[in-house]
Amino acid sequence: MSRVAILDYFGPKMLVTATKTIVRFLIVLALMLPSTQSFASAFNPVGTWRTKLEAEIRIERCGAQKYCGRVSKAAKPGLTDKRNPDPTMRNRPIEGILLITFSKSNDPSVFEGELYNPLDGKMYEGTARMPNSNTIQLKGCLFYSILCLKENWVKIAP
Repeated sequence: MSRVAILDYFGPKMLVTATKTIVRFLIVLALMLPSTQSFASAFNPVGTWRTKLEAEIRIERCGAQKYCGRVSKAAKPGLTDKRNPDPTMRNRPIEGILLITFSKSNDPSVFEGELYNPLDGKMYEGTARMPNSNTIQLKGCLFYSILCLKENWVKIAP
């Protein structure tokens, strides 16, 4: 249908009204998008989370805008921190080790900080995002974010 045919069928007044309605809808939709961002920021990382390897990490507040995560249950009983760069810490049990320390960034749905990986004994700069209240997405990077690994954890207890 050509533009002339549309004008003949609906009339110019109806076309202007329809255009205004569509514009209003788009404005309302655009205004709603920031509210979904603040909804995402309402999620709280405090709780117990299950890792890909079936370990459990307890995240708690450890400062005004800071969160810390410790191993509350190792993937396998009796695991030690054998790859720690400090030889005096290699015999300590994995349970209780501080794995993550992070705080909120400028983006309210993203946390930034450090991640310790006992599998290789290294610290990584990292981020944590919460796409919903039951999932936390961790990303740890080396070499100025050139080499990164990602992992999702699932919340199992508040």
